[in-house]
Amino acid sequence: MEVTVEKIAMIRNGSNFRNTSLNLDIDWAVEYTDTDQRDVKYNIILKSKDCMNLNFKLEGLLHLDHFEEFAQQECSQIIFHHACDMLMNMISLTRRSNYELLNEELTSAVDSNATFKKLVM
Repeated sequence: MEVTVEKIAMIRNGSNFRNTSLNLDIDWAVEYTDTDQRDVKYNIILKSKDCMNLNFKLEGLLHLDHFEEFAQQECSQIIFHHACDMLMNMISLTRRSNYELLNEELTSAVDSNATFKKLVM
């Protein structure tokens, strides 16, 4: 079986967390649409309940190999784990980053020679 992701959507409101260990209480649902015998479209939605106001959605396609049967429960678990990995990566990518410019003589809005230091939060 091959799993592909065609669309990703994330709505994240609120501030960033300072805690390095984030424990999300997630509600999730997977919906399937049969497109033909070997291809099944899926939509999964992850919603956080308490800790963080977050909605995350993936749309994609399951491509079954010859003589492979669609097992909904196993496919849902695979898609859920894949979606959770992507969600955690997206949270990491969308975190706030602060930089301190070390060159005070900036002559333009973008200076390719300017040095900066990332401040660890």
